[in-house]
Amino acid sequence: MKRAAIIILSIIVAAAVLWVALCAGCNRRTGFDTARMEKADSAVMRAIAAGETPGAVLCVVKRADDRESMGEILYLKAYGNMQVCSGKDPATGELIADTVAMPADAVFDLASVSKCLGTTLAFMRLVEDGLVRLDDNVSRYIPGFEPWEEELSPKEQRRQKRKPERVPITVRQLLTHTSGLPAAIHVPSFLARYEQYGDSVRLNYRDSLVTYLAHDAARLSKPGEEFRYSCLNFITLQALLERVTGERLDRYAAREIFRPLRLKNTWYNALDDAERPYMPDTPIVPTEVQEDGTLLRGEVHDPTARIVNRGVSGNAGLFSTAEDMAVIASMLMNGGTITFPADGIAGKLGEKERVRVLSRRAVETFFTAPEGYEQFGRALGWDVESPYASGNGDLFTPHRTVNHTGYTGPSIVMDLDEGVAVILLANRVHPYDTGSVGRLRIEIADIVASALE
Repeated sequence: MKRAAIIILSIIVAAAVLWVALCAGCNRRTGFDTARMEKADSAVMRAIAAGETPGAVLCVVKRADDRESMGEILYLKAYGNMQVCSGKDPATGELIADTVAMPADAVFDLASVSKCLGTTLAFMRLVEDGLVRLDDNVSRYIPGFEPWEEELSPKEQRRQKRKPERVPITVRQLLTHTSGLPAAIHVPSFLARYEQYGDSVRLNYRDSLVTYLAHDAARLSKPGEEFRYSCLNFITLQALLERVTGERLDRYAAREIFRPLRLKNTWYNALDDAERPYMPDTPIVPTEVQEDGTLLRGEVHDPTARIVNRGVSGNAGLFSTAEDMAVIASMLMNGGTITFPADGIAGKLGEKERVRVLSRRAVETFFTAPEGYEQFGRALGWDVESPYASGNGDLFTPHRTVNHTGYTGPSIVMDLDEGVAVILLANRVHPYDTGSVGRLRIEIADIVASALE
């Protein structure tokens, strides 16, 4: 009896030693100090306490060792509230208190992060399929798209014995924000410009905007010479894509990118479609309370994307979750590949299905600042180290980190050498557009970088 007890005790001790060894191996494999992430928790809670955002979701994903599988989610945590009110009381004008805690699977309006995770990914497909070339002139796809023209008076032309220089805008310049187009349109002025031609409900503002961009929008600088962050660049890219494919941006991106990645809740909400792309109980994070007291939820916050482009726009309109974005990041850090468990019995037996979403060369090209454009700090559709690159922090690898931020509060940053992505989804515009998360992004990036052993 005593001998049996000793044997059992020995087995328990051996199992405990093995468990400790496995855990230690796991820690070495991930190389991530989760205890240090308490500082990230504190940073987010400080921002919430200061009224910079009512809530947030933080996700950190590490590239798979085989550079093919789904990356390991090292950290996923929700903070604060996804909602603090349900709108304004029409009688008093006061906010109606209605607090809902933030879930980890909350769906956020990605705002300008749509530029890299929607429009840019779609363009990577167009380029690798040979449908578009980066140095093509935009006028090849949008006939009559005006070039930049040098301002030269008739007197100067006679004196210099030459005509004004004319330089066309290229696809590459749209993707790097060096086209010379203005940053945005003033939506009320734009609507007033076209409402004179008919009933505003029946007018196709999308086509009117493309016509405006082609013929009337200012060319503020010679293409390729100045960086000017512009939503109009990506709305032009959308128009180009839709002419080439004969398909709306959201449908093309869903078929070519989102569905192959098996994303659960990543979509554009096309406001004129009969059906919504989400279930009634989907936890969608609301944005700003409108002038009429209603709360925007599930409709894109950006006015050009919502009012003019009706929910599907090259500059904004994509909604997603932290976990879906982690899948996209894993695919990109793998060089365009990701594997999933196979369907049915095969998956239960450990078999996997390898999905090549994008080519490795396409990923490398779009993540690299083009030759001759390095001084602008932009890759193709992605930020590298421009003045807008707040998500990079100070500790990630210089020149090998790509990122993008969005007006409503979201951001994604990927250190390509370290193989780690940081996804911070905040909701700084709820209930009003008064919050700020620029510094929080930097703090989070530096804390995560320091937690990588």
